[in-house]
Amino acid sequence: MHNSVASVSSTPRKGRVARRNDRLKNTDSFSLRDLPLFASIDEETVSQLTLEAKIESYSPGATIFRQDDPAAAVIIIISGYVKILRIAPNGDETLIAIRTDGEALIEPCTESTDYYGVSAETISQSTLLKIPASRFVRFLRDSASLNLAVMKDAKEKMAALVYEIEALKSQNADQRLAHFLLKLCPHNEERCRFRLPYDKRLIAAQLGIKQETLSRAFAKLREIGVRTETRDILVESVSRLKAQCDINSAGQGLLPRSNAPLSRDNAA
Repeated sequence: MHNSVASVSSTPRKGRVARRNDRLKNTDSFSLRDLPLFASIDEETVSQLTLEAKIESYSPGATIFRQDDPAAAVIIIISGYVKILRIAPNGDETLIAIRTDGEALIEPCTESTDYYGVSAETISQSTLLKIPASRFVRFLRDSASLNLAVMKDAKEKMAALVYEIEALKSQNADQRLAHFLLKLCPHNEERCRFRLPYDKRLIAAQLGIKQETLSRAFAKLREIGVRTETRDILVESVSRLKAQCDINSAGQGLLPRSNAPLSRDNAA
C-alpha cells in the first residue's frame, strides 16, 4: 500500500527528503536535480519532465510493480530500500539487486512499450519519484543531455555488475561480509556503530551465501572486533576490518551506496 504525494520542483532543494511514516504534505517539493540521473540534464528537459512527475510514499513490504507488468514509469528512489526480484514459473524468487537513495529501480525505459522484466518490493519505508514512461521516452529522443545521462547510468550499473560477479567468484564469505560492513562505516572514524539497513536474510541473499554461512562469517569477524546484536553493529577498529580484505579489490557491486551510518528507523 502506498500514499501518493504532491509536487516536484525543477529548482534544487537543500538537504535530503526525510523518511516519513505517513502521507507527505502537499507543500513538500523535490527537485529532479537532487538525483544523480538528472544532475547534468539541461534545464528545459528537467522542467518538462517535472510537469508530470509525482512522488509516492510506500510502506515496508509493498509491491511497486510486478514482473511482466507494462513499464508505466521510470522510478527512482528518493529515500529507502527496494529489492529487485526475478520470479520463476514455479514461484521461486531470486534476489537480483537492492536499490537505495538516488538509484533507478531498473534501467530507464527506452521504448514506451517496454515491460518490467523483474518485480520490485520495498524493504523499508520508501519515497519514490515516478515519471511517466511515455513522457520520459519522448524526451529521451529529443534531449542529448538526457541521453548521455541514461548511458552513464547504464555504464555504472554494468560496472557494478562486473564487480559483483568477480566478487562472487573470487571472494569467500568473510571477505564479502567485510566489504559490505566496511561500506557502511562512516568516513574518518576508527570506531563506529551503525544499524544494518535490512535483515540478515536479505544480506545473505545479496552476498550470495546461505544464512548459516553468514552467521559463521559474523562470528569470525568478532575476532577482529566486529560485534553484533541483532541488526546493531559495533566496529572496534575500522583499520582491522579493512585489513580483512583488500579494499581495492572487487566487490563494490555488493555494497550499499551510503557511507553514513543508517537510521534506526529502517524497517526489516
